[in-house]
Amino acid sequence: MELASSYDKHDIRYLSASEMAELRVTNVAANQSPADTSQVSTRPDPAPVPVPAPDARQQVESAAVAFVKDLIEHHGDNDDFALAQVQASYARTVDYYGKLTNLSSIIQDKRNYYRRWPERIYNVRNDSIVVTCANDRCMVSGIYDWVVRSPSIHKQDKGASNFSYTISTGPYPKIIAETSKVRS
Repeated sequence: MELASSYDKHDIRYLSASEMAELRVTNVAANQSPADTSQVSTRPDPAPVPVPAPDARQQVESAAVAFVKDLIEHHGDNDDFALAQVQASYARTVDYYGKLTNLSSIIQDKRNYYRRWPERIYNVRNDSIVVTCANDRCMVSGIYDWVVRSPSIHKQDKGASNFSYTISTGPYPKIIAETSKVRS
């Protein structure tokens, strides 16, 4: 017992059968012989919870990253195509910059932005991407560089932004949350 109490309670150690015998550690009740199976449950073990195979998980993560990268980088396309992509890619209600927002309001917000900045280029930094998937959702975050220009008002701006999108996965993934913040 002195040996066991010399370790921190969070320090887990496993003993071999010979170490258990040497320390007289047993895993059966004192009145029960090791061969006694009368107390063993006859119920089958519950079915294990399925855990996606690493390849399946990687496929879901890769698909989520491709979906988000495609969405960001195509925001620079012509307005009609970019808005059609928003229409197809977003859920009916989205946590949009911290506020539950319906799809028509998101489309109007993006339309206003596209009108203000008719020339747009976005490039996601591949080495910045982090993806976490669980419970039929993936959160994809990272950094993208951007350049926007409006010839009619003779303005141009450029910088980098942190982004975070949460998507519902499945055969028809949808954006369910979006936020970003300018870094520079």
